[in-house]
Amino acid sequence: MRSHTLSLALILIISLMIPLCGAGEELAGTDEPLHGQTGFTRDSSADLPVGILVMKSGFVSDIGTEYERAFDIAMNDSSPNRISPVIMDGGSTLSVAAAGWNAMIEAVPDLPVIMTVSSWTTNAVYPDAADRGMVQVALGSAAINRSSGEDRLIRFTPGVLQESPVLAAYLDRFDRIAIVGGENDLSNGYFTALDRLLPGKIVQKTRYDQDHVTRTLNTTEIVAATPDVVLLLSVSEGDEVVSLLRSAGVSVPFVGTRVIERNSLAMTPGAEGLIFTSPALNESHPFFASYHGEFGENATFYGAEGYDAFMTLNAAASACGPDTDGLYDWYRNRTWDGALGHISFDEQGNATYPVGWKQVRDGAITGYQI
Repeated sequence: MRSHTLSLALILIISLMIPLCGAGEELAGTDEPLHGQTGFTRDSSADLPVGILVMKSGFVSDIGTEYERAFDIAMNDSSPNRISPVIMDGGSTLSVAAAGWNAMIEAVPDLPVIMTVSSWTTNAVYPDAADRGMVQVALGSAAINRSSGEDRLIRFTPGVLQESPVLAAYLDRFDRIAIVGGENDLSNGYFTALDRLLPGKIVQKTRYDQDHVTRTLNTTEIVAATPDVVLLLSVSEGDEVVSLLRSAGVSVPFVGTRVIERNSLAMTPGAEGLIFTSPALNESHPFFASYHGEFGENATFYGAEGYDAFMTLNAAASACGPDTDGLYDWYRNRTWDGALGHISFDEQGNATYPVGWKQVRDGAITGYQI
């Protein structure tokens, strides 16, 4: 058993009910203590409370499990560990995410940091977190409605802005493109971006309910559109979507984005040859060996992102304490070499890192050169 295994949310909530008091920790090389504008400064020896809204239910609960496993590994790799996490369900829908957020701030009203996993959860939390002056660390969020000039958002997933040109450069070789995606912010972002980047080439846009794929995916309209290629904006349900389309007679190449990567995809016969974008992960990083050794399967970019997010936040907490200004500033214009590879954060806290391609081939997922 791990010495720092993530506990049940109730136990963690109780452990966090400590008065936030005392002077803030000083940054090395300065004479000024870190006093945040939102009342989160407390004794520097105390842990940093971090709320985490991750998918514990719904069609993406397996992805949530990978994130939680990565957080667990990171807690054990952090020395010392400065983070006290409280984990609640962000679900697979906006309503579940909003309910999880309301429960989180009711349980820990002075929370300085919230980590959100998925675009819908990030967007549900963002306006309130920005108003409260919280640091928000966004994972698995390819589409974020970032509207405030005063936020403290750390964005780990480059998402649509970085990946849509990569996708468009490849898809431009086809004349008739069908795009198939769920009813969520991820699909909305890609539909909009690719309309602009591939004018006149998108002949079909099909949406479906990701919790009820078989009932809601209209394969007939996709077949009727006679595409040359199908772009799948699928997540955990990618296996099912691939199988349904192949069964309906869609035989053209499939292309996906990073979010489609699951270990089960490699074992789906209809996915043979499918290519998808993927961060150029540093697979020699010890995280990947730790993950495989403990859970018997390979970590994907989800786990790598969760690990790096936790490790960087712990480093920021060690340097800055719980001050929200200090934590946000720690990320700005910083570079970090981790499981995701070489990460560069810009002035606003947006991460970028090299993006490549992977392919499903002979029952495995391997690198792919365009």
